[in-house]
Amino acid sequence: MARITLNGIQHRYPGAPDATLKGIDLVINDGEAHALLGGSGAGKTTLLNVLSGLSEAFAGEICFDSKVVRFGERRNVAQVFQFPVLYEGLDVRGNLEFALKNAGWKRGARHERVADIAAKLEIADLLNRRPKDLTLFQKQLVAIGKALVRPDIALVLLDEPLTAVAPATKWRLRVMLKRIQRSLGMTMIYVTHDQTEALTFADRISVMDAGAIIQTDTAQALYERPLHEHVGYFIGSPGMSFLNTRVQDNQLWLADTLLGSTDAAPGLYKLGFRPEWARIVPLNDDHDIVLTVERTRIEHSDRGVPFGLMNAVCDGERLHTRQQLNEVGSVTLPAQAALKIDIARCSLYRDGWRVDGLLGGLLDGHAVG
Repeated sequence: MARITLNGIQHRYPGAPDATLKGIDLVINDGEAHALLGGSGAGKTTLLNVLSGLSEAFAGEICFDSKVVRFGERRNVAQVFQFPVLYEGLDVRGNLEFALKNAGWKRGARHERVADIAAKLEIADLLNRRPKDLTLFQKQLVAIGKALVRPDIALVLLDEPLTAVAPATKWRLRVMLKRIQRSLGMTMIYVTHDQTEALTFADRISVMDAGAIIQTDTAQALYERPLHEHVGYFIGSPGMSFLNTRVQDNQLWLADTLLGSTDAAPGLYKLGFRPEWARIVPLNDDHDIVLTVERTRIEHSDRGVPFGLMNAVCDGERLHTRQQLNEVGSVTLPAQAALKIDIARCSLYRDGWRVDGLLGGLLDGHAVG
């Protein structure tokens, strides 16, 4: 395995007006399970192809451990694509042994290694089958086995490997991949647009957008402390809600309602919060943050009490809370209610980026959940 370092990686496709990768800086630790997460066109697969050597970076530097690797230079990388690529003329054992045979491994050593990988992937009973006799899920397991079978591989790249897998089996394959990655100590990079896949597989996640990495962090940090509005919106189901606010004389205001205190500089900001950090309650007094509840969605119940999402509009902005649904009583929607926010957990954003600054709720509690 290897520690991967990317310094200022840029890539532009021939004839394209703009770069697809715009100065990528990233360090992936030896033995780390890392995910590249982003929407379509974010640059995830392009970065993966640059790492594998399928595409060339026109600027920047790639290091495997302390060695700079150049385009066309051998780098011992294995890549698994969205759709499994197998040798149809060979059985499963032949597919798994192929790279070892080319590397000069003796028959007994090959069989021992293949048996170990097949056992970890739970495909030992498939070794004598041909690819045409396998399900798509089984084919992908064999393709992953081909990537894992060589112990000298420095890096395993997984390009949305669950795209072709039925939803019912995705969780099983993801858990299996994580278990194998840990047991073999392999450095893996997993590309996906699905946040659930990234959050449950990776030690750290790099969120990409428009050819750049916006934030690299743990799943918990991405959820609780997103550095950019895009990360806050992209991570979570639903994502972070944002309200237009202003800071004046160390006070945070939403329109004419005082939310709390802050040491942020005066100016206009967006206040970002997760659905669990706010709740909607009946109107109580003139100082309430007034909103309009548009709809609710039950997610589960506890002893007959419904819990779920409430969708509302506040000062022209849509927001979501996750809470006890009957807290506002039995009302006909749409209906007016009040918003309570746990200000201390929120973040302020200016020009898209989080602004460092302490936030505190009001002492009288009317703006604090």
